[in-house]
Amino acid sequence: MTPIPFLLIDNSVHNQDLYYATRFLAPDQFLYLRSGDEEILMVPEMELGRARKESRISDIRTTSDYHVIEKLKQYGRDRAQSLVVSGLLHDEGVTEVNVPHNFPVFLADELRGDGFKIIPVQSPIRKLRSVKTREEIELIKKAQICCEAAMHIAIDLVRRAEVKKGVLSDPDSDQPLTSERVRTAIERTLLDCGCESEGTIVAGGKGAADPHNAGRGALRVDESIVIDIFPRLKMERYYADMTRTVARGSPPRALSEMYGAVLDAQTAALGVVQAGASGEEVHDTACGVFEDAGYRELFIHSTGHGVGLDVHEEPHIGVGGEMLKAGNVITVEPGLYDPEIGGIRIEDLVVVTKSGCENLTTIGKGFLV
Repeated sequence: MTPIPFLLIDNSVHNQDLYYATRFLAPDQFLYLRSGDEEILMVPEMELGRARKESRISDIRTTSDYHVIEKLKQYGRDRAQSLVVSGLLHDEGVTEVNVPHNFPVFLADELRGDGFKIIPVQSPIRKLRSVKTREEIELIKKAQICCEAAMHIAIDLVRRAEVKKGVLSDPDSDQPLTSERVRTAIERTLLDCGCESEGTIVAGGKGAADPHNAGRGALRVDESIVIDIFPRLKMERYYADMTRTVARGSPPRALSEMYGAVLDAQTAALGVVQAGASGEEVHDTACGVFEDAGYRELFIHSTGHGVGLDVHEEPHIGVGGEMLKAGNVITVEPGLYDPEIGGIRIEDLVVVTKSGCENLTTIGKGFLV
């Protein structure tokens, strides 16, 4: 049975399925059609030269081939787009297409009005992306090296800080050491390494009890500081991801015991990771450690996620998580969050193998620095 053609229309800066399928990076919308063994790219005329040089697709057409300017003048932008797409589908003898769930509703309705059957499906490209090639793993390793360089800088700032009236003091300026200052040092390091970053977390004290709180203000002694860095290579587009939690001084026993429980949970979960185990099994293992230690209610997120062209992608390491395959790149990042005293999270990035996993994260896991 001939598979139903698959249609994608988006920009590939934000749609990583489209970038993966075409290896063409463009900020404006373009079209990708896979019909049997044939693949077609349709781009604006201004992008034709670059698409021929950069894309992996050999059959490249332009919207001008389908008289887009005349259609714009006669029908307006929205209708012109649907007519151009209709023209391409007619030329290929396509009467029905699968589209991803986030395909534009207006465009789908227009194409249905032109007689095409439009079927929303889960993107088949997303599943392909979850198992990395050797080349992809090397790119993720490259991003992870940059990630660790930035983490070293961040932890070193905390380590070298003086303590003045309970506040950490920036060793390079004698001003309070703030989340913003550490985040800036991280981002500068990543830029120098060819990476970009957005949303870097440097959260201290009670603010660290919110897992995605970016952090702000002065960092204090005797409190946990969660540092979560997830850079992307600017040219190659692949992510890395890691988290460490550190403290200066003498944090309360409750925080130190939480740290020990998180480290135990991560160690146990990493021990379960291998091809054939499920993401849910890995998550349940971490949950079991927290349950036994009396902390289950403080674990409020999944244990991890896939990493690649998106920082969060398949497979899911949590409830309902699918079977792991060799070549998956995933995080293992259990955490505990107590609004009264702060948060603890430890995150490693690993490659799933047939018999276990290869840990790409080399930085140690000491709490006190």
